[in-house]
Amino acid sequence: MIDSGSVIQSFELLGAFESIKGFSLILGIAAIASGLFLFLGHRRHLNEVMSDVKNKRIVAFEIRKYRRRTAISAMITSTGFMLAALNWVNEPRVFTVFIMMILGLLLAILVIAFFDLFLVGLQQIATPDPQSQKAMIEAFLKQRKEAAEAKGEDDSKVDPNGEHAEQFSPVPPVSAPSEDVENTDENR
Repeated sequence: MIDSGSVIQSFELLGAFESIKGFSLILGIAAIASGLFLFLGHRRHLNEVMSDVKNKRIVAFEIRKYRRRTAISAMITSTGFMLAALNWVNEPRVFTVFIMMILGLLLAILVIAFFDLFLVGLQQIATPDPQSQKAMIEAFLKQRKEAAEAKGEDDSKVDPNGEHAEQFSPVPPVSAPSEDVENTDENR
């Protein structure tokens, strides 16, 4: 069974190796750079979204998404600072505390990133796309017309009783969504 004492002791042993400290410095600098790069990328994306404001609901979602992702970027950057600081830590207990804090930050990053992934996926599912809806309706009408024509040919054939079957007229096509549907989406 693994107890907390053995875990802490193993992290204290890691603090005794100088090669891990040098590696943590390089890893920390890389994490700081990636955190800052992610922050700038998220800011650029938010500026693009804000320049093309169409719907208040979309803007509110993008601002919340920006805040979540900025928090993740800040946590990655702070993890990088902590990793880089491990290079100068000499006390094994302080090294252990730093490692525990880094692991906690990594867990928090994973939780927030998974939550963000889930919310963005829900947003993509819930957002209507008028162009694809129109294409879907046109494809449906085309298939229905083809099916009605095929059924019309089948209905005009002679029954086994020698009588002609009734020929049914196809159902009138459904009209494509109008501009009113798009306007009601914006008013929500």
